Amino acid sequence: MKLFTRAAVVADALSLGAHWIYDQSQIASLFPEGVTAFADPVSPYHPNRKAGELTHYGDQCLMLQDSIAKRNGFALDGWREDWLTGMANYDGYLDGATRETQSTEGRTPSGSSDLAGAARLAPILDFELSLEDAVDAARAQTALTHGDPSVADAAEFFVRATASVIKGAAIDAAFSEALESGRYEGIDVKACLERAREAAQGNIAPMKVASDFGLGCDVSGAFPLALYMALLPDTTYASVISTNALAGGDSSARGMLLAVLFAAREAEAGAALAGELKAKTE
Repeated sequence: MKLFTRAAVVADALSLGAHWIYDQSQIASLFPEGVTAFADPVSPYHPNRKAGELTHYGDQCLMLQDSIAKRNGFALDGWREDWLTGMANYDGYLDGATRETQSTEGRTPSGSSDLAGAARLAPILDFELSLEDAVDAARAQTALTHGDPSVADAAEFFVRATASVIKGAAIDAAFSEALESGRYEGIDVKACLERAREAAQGNIAPMKVASDFGLGCDVSGAFPLALYMALLPDTTYASVISTNALAGGDSSARGMLLAVLFAAREAEAGAALAGELKAKTE
């Protein structure tokens, strides 16, 4: 498993234990030392999953990895076919975006504005495309299932920011570059970034900030919250994935995008736990 995919699916597996729990005090009591190891899911949404396995986001990330490997590159028609095949008898959680996309056999995406559609993009970064080709592929893989333009915007932003970090930019500077170079119609990226920066420079506890931003699936809260967590001082891959999981809600979607960002500067991101994954690789 290559760097970005490994980082993303390990982050997803770490998020599984507390995924879709919105009570931060409950999560803190379950993980008093932080989220540093895989755990069985506590919420009722993942009944067929155990510690070291993935949510439906992580499983679809691996589907995209396999589609790219099978076809020696990203091809939208091939991805549609492979996604429909992979989800046909899927035994994990089927979210609204999946069910709606399945209902049209992938011809029309759902109207979902959940950040999760962007969260699958890690394998595209592993394929080492040019920046613009990677942006186009990330947008296309997202739009297969999530038709709201804000989700594809989020995918583009994280691809551009990650590319800047790969070249040596600090994360804050990478965010500025992604803002200036990208094309965004569904998200006011400038406003989201300003909000994230202001919160990161303040003295409010991260869990309080997370609650204020919103812990749900929608891009409107999840995107600026992910930016905020990336901007916290002295943050590493391990610390940001733990903090993000402790915040609760839809931690997996945020965590997978944070994972690729930090993997761009930490070559061993997720490596220590990758051997404990029990996810299907095909």
